[in-house]
Amino acid sequence: MKNFGEFLKQKRQEKNLTQKDLAKYLFVTESAISKWEKNVSRPDISLLPKLSSVLGVTEHELITASVDEENKKEKVQAKKWRSLVITYNLFFIISYGIAILTTFICNLAVNKTLSWFFIVLSAIILAFTLTTLPQFIKKYKLVLIPTCFYLALCLLLGVCCIYTNGNWFFVAILSVLLGLTIIFLPIIIAKYSVFAKIKNFNAYISVFADFILLNILLLVIEGYVNSTWYLTIAFPIALIVYLIINMLLSVKFIKINKLLKTSVILFLITIFIYLPPLFIKVRDINIQNEINDLNIFNASLGVWVAGETLDNNVHLIIFLTLILTSISFLISGIIKTIKNKRAK
Repeated sequence: MKNFGEFLKQKRQEKNLTQKDLAKYLFVTESAISKWEKNVSRPDISLLPKLSSVLGVTEHELITASVDEENKKEKVQAKKWRSLVITYNLFFIISYGIAILTTFICNLAVNKTLSWFFIVLSAIILAFTLTTLPQFIKKYKLVLIPTCFYLALCLLLGVCCIYTNGNWFFVAILSVLLGLTIIFLPIIIAKYSVFAKIKNFNAYISVFADFILLNILLLVIEGYVNSTWYLTIAFPIALIVYLIINMLLSVKFIKINKLLKTSVILFLITIFIYLPPLFIKVRDINIQNEINDLNIFNASLGVWVAGETLDNNVHLIIFLTLILTSISFLISGIIKTIKNKRAK
């Protein structure tokens, strides 16, 4: 490792500077430079920024009398990465610009008016939110990127709906909103400190939001198909599923071992699958037949004929398997609990 004087002399010579030249830059005497290089004295700390700038090194390198190769390597890599990002963004921006200009000219030339051009334009805006926009968003990406994507998708769906003279716009945007909520809401609540007070209830809040959006979507679909099945079929099924999920989530708060928790979960799933078909009655014969197939009390293990009791028999076997499995976990959990108590 070089000492300070040797390092200073080497860097001065690399810049093709004499001691006199360097002295002029620093407003010191040539004798002072000579003393530094002979390690007789050191420059004042106030001169380090100017000296490091003249020699093309960092202050850290000057003080340690060594070239920080790792730092230089990091700077080179950072420069390459910035260049790559700029090239990436330019590629997409130029591609989008060419696509917009081409479709604009073609639409006018062929149709003498702008029609399907707006579909292409909104599709490009949607693509922009996924490929380029994230590069410019520095904070709250988990919120802003899905929001921008959703708004751009709503724009595309709206343009397509107008172009096709359709009336399905609200069904489409609510379906997408439900999907994005299911994926991103629990992640957002878990990540950002603003939700710190409700993080322990993340699962319940997310499931409730999903339940509300699902019911709004079902109501819109009912209006779209001009039917009246929401209150008789859709809402009861959605409510049952919502209750099942909440009860399963609540199991984790019960202070019992994992075997007992598994037993409780299996039992609840079994009950909620096979209990409702005993009470649900609808006007649609086909739907009612599907519900009746889940009625295990209609089973007859002595008759295995398709269209009669076959489905009921299969579901009875599934029901018994789930119940027996639940009982097995229950017994194992009780045994483990007793052993743990005795061990204490």
